[in-house]
Amino acid sequence: MKLKNLTKIYTGYSFREQIKNEPDGSIKVIQMKDVNKHKGILFDKLIRISNFNPRNDHYYLKPGDIIFVNKGYNLHAYSIPITIGKAIAINSFLIIKVVSQKIISEYLTWFLNSQRVQQYFQSVSAGTNIPNVSISALENIDVIVPPIDQQKLIARIEKLKTKEINLMEELKTKKELYVNMLLQKSIDNIPKTINKEEMRENL
Repeated sequence: MKLKNLTKIYTGYSFREQIKNEPDGSIKVIQMKDVNKHKGILFDKLIRISNFNPRNDHYYLKPGDIIFVNKGYNLHAYSIPITIGKAIAINSFLIIKVVSQKIISEYLTWFLNSQRVQQYFQSVSAGTNIPNVSISALENIDVIVPPIDQQKLIARIEKLKTKEINLMEELKTKKELYVNMLLQKSIDNIPKTINKEEMRENL
């Protein structure tokens, strides 16, 4: 089934000026620097704005929406969680809103990030300096739509896989810091030992 029969796709909001952070603002803004392949949307890094009056309500992200990076070398999709609050994405993203009950957004996110579909994105953007997937190319993807129970299972396994990757990365970072601390501690003790030996030689 074509993606266009399952979703509505829009371009993210285009700001005419540089976005200024307003810490007390009620609206979160998702930019390219705020997404990570394995960690997803980095909520603690999102800036806030106020006095935002878009020309269309579809710019507001809702739980179950998907944002898709359609330019660059990270052509990945990210699901919007229930805890997002009031938020928008800039025009570096395409906003995918699921309108069919035949598919769940978590499964569709996995499908768009799957190896086979990623290869498709690379093929349709071949020949350009910077990879770029158009709305038309995205809409015409043939989506495999298994039963909902199977979709939920795939989404759950994907979530567990991502959690394990993040835990392993966190463990790797902590291990590196610990080893560096031990090495630094061993170096810090060397000058004292040398000074004592030099003192004996002088005597």
